[in-house]
Amino acid sequence: MPTKVNPDISAAVKKANLHQIITDEAIGNLQVRTYAKNETVVVSGDELAFFYIIIEGRVAIHNYSEQGNVAVVDYVEQNGVLGDMEFFNHCNYLHTAVAVVPTTILLIPLEVVHSHLTTSVSFLMRMCSVLTEKLMKSSVKNARSLLYPAKNKLCKTIVQTSEKFESATIPFVMKDMSSMMGISDRHIRRLLSDLVEEKIILRQNKTIQILDMKQLQRYSTDF
Repeated sequence: MPTKVNPDISAAVKKANLHQIITDEAIGNLQVRTYAKNETVVVSGDELAFFYIIIEGRVAIHNYSEQGNVAVVDYVEQNGVLGDMEFFNHCNYLHTAVAVVPTTILLIPLEVVHSHLTTSVSFLMRMCSVLTEKLMKSSVKNARSLLYPAKNKLCKTIVQTSEKFESATIPFVMKDMSSMMGISDRHIRRLLSDLVEEKIILRQNKTIQILDMKQLQRYSTDF
């Protein structure tokens, strides 16, 4: 008797361009989940359990400091994959991923990856393509990071944090920012003073209030 396939899962597999790779038998073990805006998809350090393939929407990849401050290090969009690097490196999830907008994701359990997909040349070629794209993005980002001024990097981080908290007032801890950006506390203080003088931000205790988001975003787009 043929395997009965859930129409939603079948449609998600097709949108993910995996319909010629994943068999009907394997499809019966897959899941499709919809995540609300700001809902956590995976948590850093959790045991690897699924490949997550983005069907619709957008996911932000977060990096947290020991004090709990957050920076967005990347975004994953349609047909992007979570869990691939961890699978091939035999480790837990490296980063926390949070839905930026309502997002639909195809979940492939690890046992299906082992039993059905690692023997598929087409699937392995797909993973090579995904991993190569991530490596290229990382390489370009690192090269740009070396070329662009620290001020642009700081503005980018402030904008991303504001987007995360959906607020013009964000938490700010000097040591966390210094560690995250690899810049001395003294230099960051100078950069913040420049932004204050330009009336782009207002610094109060352990928070930053954004006064001119447009100018902050202009500086950010230069990075």
